[in-house]
Amino acid sequence: MLEERESKEPAMNPFQKNESKETLFSPVSTEEVPPRPPRPPKKPPLKICGSNYPLSIAFIVVNEFCERFSYYGMKAVLTLYFLYFLHWNEDTSTSVYHAFSSLCYFTPILGAAIADSWLGKFKTIIYLSLVYVLGHVIKSLASLPILGGQMVHT
Repeated sequence: MLEERESKEPAMNPFQKNESKETLFSPVSTEEVPPRPPRPPKKPPLKICGSNYPLSIAFIVVNEFCERFSYYGMKAVLTLYFLYFLHWNEDTSTSVYHAFSSLCYFTPILGAAIADSWLGKFKTIIYLSLVYVLGHVIKSLASLPILGGQMVHT
């Protein structure tokens, strides 16, 4: 008896709507929607000559080269600058040198957090590269003997 009742009544599905095909395919408004103009064909992204890499990769590689060149160039003379120009003692020079080196390896983690949560990777690379260049300009100007005394150089 239970089997007969189950076969006679359709199964109850709480997610099934009781709509006919006419209501499903009827327009929402009575106004006609104007046809959209055809979209122009998409341009393929620019590639590096003879490869499948996008052009932005070339800028990242050049930026990374400049950053490494700058880092190792500055790191090579940093202790000498501290010892012979600023006349710091050897312990202070070594401490500041190692603090600089460790900060250079820590700041990419900060840059990754900025890129992932706020600016995106390309804007982060551009903005932090500008900060890097600004630091080099300040460092270069501060090393000129004409611009101030020992305090300015420090």
